[in-house]
Amino acid sequence: MEGLKDVPIHQYVGIPNLRWCVRAQSTELQAGRSNQQYLVFHGVTEYHLDKIDHERASIGKHTRMSHDTDDDLLVIKLMPAAEHEIAHITLGMDLVLALIGMGLPRRCICPLGGTKFHGRNSSKEADSAFKPSSRTQKTDWPTIVFELGLSESLPRLRLDAHWWLTNSRGDVNIVVVISITPAVKRLRFEKWCLRPAPGNIPVTRANPNPNPLVPTRVQEITVIQNPTAQPSTVAQPSATIQPGPTPPYTVTGAPLTLEFQDILLRAPVPPEGNVTFTMADLSQFADDFWKCVN
Repeated sequence: MEGLKDVPIHQYVGIPNLRWCVRAQSTELQAGRSNQQYLVFHGVTEYHLDKIDHERASIGKHTRMSHDTDDDLLVIKLMPAAEHEIAHITLGMDLVLALIGMGLPRRCICPLGGTKFHGRNSSKEADSAFKPSSRTQKTDWPTIVFELGLSESLPRLRLDAHWWLTNSRGDVNIVVVISITPAVKRLRFEKWCLRPAPGNIPVTRANPNPNPLVPTRVQEITVIQNPTAQPSTVAQPSATIQPGPTPPYTVTGAPLTLEFQDILLRAPVPPEGNVTFTMADLSQFADDFWKCVN
């Protein structure tokens, strides 16, 4: 329940009631009367989850589910509006196009969408995920995952990043979190990876691994629309130099760098290299995104 303290908990009483709750909350989200993306159901066993999975089409394809077997807890994330899907799908497409632009084959990475993955005592579905073609087994974990939500969901999205990095035991190398704030047209990107724990702890018999790898936020990037931006106009003759137009977006923390080796699991061979989204790229991404969901 971390990151879900304000989310009401429903007792699971069957699929019809769950379906009704999902549709009712989705309606509130789409109408702009709520920013609550999550529903929590208590008393959902693995047997119940199997039944729910078989009814996903009637429950809603715009859902992502996480399940904890220890507490029989089902967390449903709702993504009913266009912006919830466009952002992570577009960034995934941009990643694939960047790799193709380096000369890689079109199927160099495989899209996994919302495939369910199982941790030690829980399961989870990503918003988008990709694995390299070298991982040929159906159960192979992705190397990069995208998780998206409204800004109010950011604490939960960060815990999602933790889940992927720890439960995959290092098979997931990068998690990109995207947080949307429609009121001010702001996009926040966070890149999470496993990094050594801070501090220099000595090796002892009781602590043979003093600096374990832990989920770490390694990048924070914000792209926000500048409300004072005006479209460019034809310059008029003047004895003084007029200031240029205000940029439509302010970008801080760029570029967003996605390491080639972490995604493809091999060293790049020039012209291959890291996928880098520059300040201009992210500004254009934001502009295209907000035009699509205007």
